[in-house]
Amino acid sequence: MTEHRKLPKGPHNLSRDEVAGTQRARLIDAVLENTGKRGYVATTVGHITATAGVSRTSFYEQFTGKQDAFLAAYREITTEFITQGVAVGAEAATPLDAVSACCDFLVDYVHRRPIAVRAVLLEIYALGDAGLEVRENTLRAGEAVFDRTARWLRATDPALPSPPPFTARTVVAATIELITQAIWIGTEDAYGQAREAVRYTWLLGLFGHRSVDA
Repeated sequence: MTEHRKLPKGPHNLSRDEVAGTQRARLIDAVLENTGKRGYVATTVGHITATAGVSRTSFYEQFTGKQDAFLAAYREITTEFITQGVAVGAEAATPLDAVSACCDFLVDYVHRRPIAVRAVLLEIYALGDAGLEVRENTLRAGEAVFDRTARWLRATDPALPSPPPFTARTVVAATIELITQAIWIGTEDAYGQAREAVRYTWLLGLFGHRSVDA
């Protein structure tokens, strides 16, 4: 992705802020690429700047260090993903359509960006408590999406009981595990199976075991 964000060669009319924004975006991409391939511990600032084509001076103008850069990349990609997923679901006519559309979006996104998603899902643990804190915030954001969908569903069918406590956390955690497995295996069949399993998991959480088969 950094190739598409390079500054034009020679003189240009970009402002200092625009140049800094482009460099930051390339550094974010480079953080995800390197940590997804090498792992967080093995990745250095030198790896990141070389991939981004940005000087170390420019790197430290944007971030205090590798951890700061990784946390910024983590927040950016997870916010982007959740925002886009919610937008996809909002266009659906019914809660069921929203679940199917969001599951398709989820698996397609992961399929397009497996290295970046691997960095987000697995390497965040290497940051210890700092990583666990931002991961918890992401989990809560995913749970909020589930809760909004559940309220929408019950507004259309008041007879449905509300999900029991911790259902949202269970569904979100299971979703993460399923897409992690798909990335690990890396085949078309694995992504297809993840798509069906994620959809089933969300329907199970929203409808309960008595209704999901129907």
